[in-house]
Amino acid sequence: MKKIICSIIAAFLAFCMTGCKKDVTPESINAVATVIGRTAGYACELSKTKAEVKEAIIKVLDIAAAAVPTNGQTFVEAWTPIIDAELAKLVTEGKIDDAGAKIAKVALGIACEGIDYVFIKYPKAKEGKDLVGAAVQGFVTGFKSVVSMKAGAEEKFEIDEDAMKYLKSKMAK
Repeated sequence: MKKIICSIIAAFLAFCMTGCKKDVTPESINAVATVIGRTAGYACELSKTKAEVKEAIIKVLDIAAAAVPTNGQTFVEAWTPIIDAELAKLVTEGKIDDAGAKIAKVALGIACEGIDYVFIKYPKAKEGKDLVGAAVQGFVTGFKSVVSMKAGAEEKFEIDEDAMKYLKSKMAK
């Protein structure tokens, strides 16, 4: 009897897990992208970074997030030139110094890798503008929620362990 019950439960769980992977909706991709965005924010380890650098990261990310990659292009490829140009402007305007720009560049590079990871992990999210938009919006929201935390803040968000491993491996290169 236990074997039959265990088999039924296992079959039900397998059905549910398979069904979840097939049904990618804007809401579901937004939710997973938010978690991956938070994970990328934690990967940057910015808790002791100056407020003006964090503000620059958020400002530049908002500008870059408006750019959608063309077919076959990654977010790293699409966003990096925008990030470089915007950071250079901020340095020229005296809003951040060169050291702050270097920190922001690394953090925004992690963000680029993180949003690309969303589409590596969930390739079906590429299949429509509404899904891509939901993924970008969720990722940016999640990333900014962590980056904007004040030093010593105790709020801890759920992270995606696989995404963290992926991002740490990218940072090591």
